[in-house]
Amino acid sequence: MKMQAFLHRLVMAVILTGCCALPPAVAGQDDMAVVEVTVVKVYGSTSEYLEKFDAIIKVVKKHEPRAEVRVYQAAFAGTMYGQIHIQTRYPSFAALAAANPKIVADPEHDRAVEELAAVKREILSHYMLRDKTPK
Repeated sequence: MKMQAFLHRLVMAVILTGCCALPPAVAGQDDMAVVEVTVVKVYGSTSEYLEKFDAIIKVVKKHEPRAEVRVYQAAFAGTMYGQIHIQTRYPSFAALAAANPKIVADPEHDRAVEELAAVKREILSHYMLRDKTPK
């Protein structure tokens, strides 16, 4: 349980450290949205996982009300069938960087992660996308 919270913090630290170290020309493109994506394979009850995940969504919205959280389940996806894809869209990298330390430090986040640990699942990947849509 605590290991899951630690791993989440570690992944986010790596993402934030790597992105903050970008050259100024890239880092200056902060006005574009970013999306944090987590892919989860649930071995237990998917509905139970989604019910418990709602607490995470509430913590995210508490610290960054502009964030948009969407949860998708893969269908027609071969070996990915049934996997849960969680996408949290932030209006900018600065918004993600400002909100993330507050989110992971929130005791409600720790409780929610511990609750999620009760559902047998595996985090398959966790990454960030930068919006590069031409204007």
